[in-house]
Amino acid sequence: MGWKWMARLAVLGRPQMAGMTQADSRLLLLQYQQQPDPALLQQLFLRYADALYHFLLKQSDAEMAQDLSQQAWIQLMLHAGSYQGQSSVKTWLFSFGRNLLIDEWRRQRPQAEPELLEQLPDPAAKPLQQLLQAEQLADLGQAIQRLPAVQREALLLQLEDFSLAQISEITGAGAETVKTRLRYARQQLQHWLTPAEEESNDDR
Repeated sequence: MGWKWMARLAVLGRPQMAGMTQADSRLLLLQYQQQPDPALLQQLFLRYADALYHFLLKQSDAEMAQDLSQQAWIQLMLHAGSYQGQSSVKTWLFSFGRNLLIDEWRRQRPQAEPELLEQLPDPAAKPLQQLLQAEQLADLGQAIQRLPAVQREALLLQLEDFSLAQISEITGAGAETVKTRLRYARQQLQHWLTPAEEESNDDR
């Protein structure tokens, strides 16, 4: 299923997206429940399509990310009537995308064991923002890909500005588990991206 019709509408709709709030998105979806007008869905697509695609792309490949993105929007349309407004539309949409990604992983690797977190020490980690402002952004991207899947997922969701509660809702993991995954991810990124000379100085 193509999305060229949405892309054409995007040319007209994108300037008005900047001021849209989460409450506006909820209202649009609730309106879509009453009247499934493509123009309403297009406004949500303009706001969240790129973010969903890039979230999936960082955990798959371009073809799979595009396919799963489209499937997620189809799921949103099919299940729009079940949306009650308790969570944000973005959280709800990303939940569809994540579940589809997991289903695809299971289909491709049916014998794969669930990934387990290593029990790592918990030293004070540098704020992630400091790492993001570093010059080695390419190295950071590669490092993120090396993280265990559950840690990478939590970190990517946090970088999409989801709150701890929203990440917990999307992944189905408890808040403390999410915090642990984020902490381990930041710790591992710091270890990989901190120059050896700086680590040596820190040990003195």
